[in-house]
Amino acid sequence: MKKLWLRSLSLAVTGGLLLLPVAYISERAHAADRLCEDKMRGLRQQLEHAQAHDNHHRVRGLQRALHAIEENCTNEQVLAELEEDIQESQQEVRERELALEQALKEGDEDDIQKRREKLAEERRELEEHTQELNALRRRINE
Repeated sequence: MKKLWLRSLSLAVTGGLLLLPVAYISERAHAADRLCEDKMRGLRQQLEHAQAHDNHHRVRGLQRALHAIEENCTNEQVLAELEEDIQESQQEVRERELALEQALKEGDEDDIQKRREKLAEERRELEEHTQELNALRRRINE
């Protein structure tokens, strides 16, 4: 009886240890799909809103976008898109800084104020994109 109990216990422990890598791989695979799932969830919400407001043109566009994500989305692609947004924001900040420098040289106070506001807005947008990218990277690594 003891041998049977020990053998059963041994099999249970061995089986449990063998399943650990499978559970880990499954968890990592799920984490790998999180960004695409988030993207699809957002599109589905927009789609429901468009359907509720009978916006047929928007519904068709969102359905196409949703289908494309379902077929082709990868975390790397989502991150690459956000990195591209960051690069565009950085370029926009540089352009706004140059415009502010020009306004400062010209001395027009109204123009200077407008340029400062636009630069601040672009910097906020850049910061938002950067924070979003960092948050997504953390989610992938969880």
